[in-house]
Amino acid sequence: MFNIIMHCSTLDTKGGMVSVTKNYLNYHNWKEFKIKFIPTHFDTNKYIVMLYFGIRYIQILFAIIFGHYNIAHLHTAERGSFWRKNFLLKTYHKFGIKVVMHHHAAEFEKFYASCSLKKKEKICKALAETDMNIVLSERLVPMIKDKEPNAKVEVLYNAVQTFSENPYNTDAKGILFLGRLGKRKGIFDLLNVIKQLDDKIPKEIKFYLCGDGEIESVNERMATLNIGHRVSHVGWIDGFQKEAIFQNTMINVLPSYNEGLPMTILETMARGIPNVSTRIASIPEVIKDGENGFLITPGDVESLANCIEKLVIDTALRNNFSNASYELVTRNFSLDANIEKLKNIYKSILPNVDGTIK
Repeated sequence: MFNIIMHCSTLDTKGGMVSVTKNYLNYHNWKEFKIKFIPTHFDTNKYIVMLYFGIRYIQILFAIIFGHYNIAHLHTAERGSFWRKNFLLKTYHKFGIKVVMHHHAAEFEKFYASCSLKKKEKICKALAETDMNIVLSERLVPMIKDKEPNAKVEVLYNAVQTFSENPYNTDAKGILFLGRLGKRKGIFDLLNVIKQLDDKIPKEIKFYLCGDGEIESVNERMATLNIGHRVSHVGWIDGFQKEAIFQNTMINVLPSYNEGLPMTILETMARGIPNVSTRIASIPEVIKDGENGFLITPGDVESLANCIEKLVIDTALRNNFSNASYELVTRNFSLDANIEKLKNIYKSILPNVDGTIK
């Protein structure tokens, strides 16, 4: 039996990193692997975060002493998240426990560039000392290797639940934005697009703006643009709401400026929902422009409007994109395949275990 201890934010925290973690914890077929999860963060002010981490750190020490763990799997982003995981990295290595650092940061390069020389040296040292760094796509390998050539890196794409048949609703009338409501995700560009399309698309087409973040600013901008009649929902959605909205989604739109590999794109593509997103980070490895979705340059509001309008009007194109999206995610991004590779990554860093990464 391999005992894995895993850390990220609390499971009610919003975001793709937690979605990935929940997929792992809910998976049914770990066989010889057993996972214990201890959260190390939740969204609040930094002083409470520090106190919370201190309490959890004591729990982690007890787990280390009595749990006989082989590997610590640390899900990390940038800034405070990285420094907390760096502290845990050093702790686990003192006890002879191997560490996997799973990088989900959308703004790691920006974070690194903002650091002092001394902090950059600490980041590079952490990357080198980590037994295996996991990144979300081939395009993100240089994010690690350019800083620390000796770092061990493996690519593990995010994965999602897949379906035996394409569940896409061809009669759906909703356009979905699923992510944190803020400038980085391009929500204000989308609001301008909704205004542009108001007299160009059927009146029954509604937009779902689903996420936490700058909800008040979004509502204020909607009022200024007078587009409230086009929007059916603003704010976070839970599991039941999410499924209901997926069932009525014709297009998913994510006009982000910075990303890794967004879970919302994979989740919607698995359901056959065509995507319009931006040509950044790992997104072009999933969305093939003109084949299963559309890609634009971040901030190109005119192209965003044109792509959405084209998909709304052209039913045949939308259905072709739906089938291509469903087939790609089912083939390459299933949770079963993802976890099999993760098991091999675990085995590869353990002594006296023949771990073959496929």
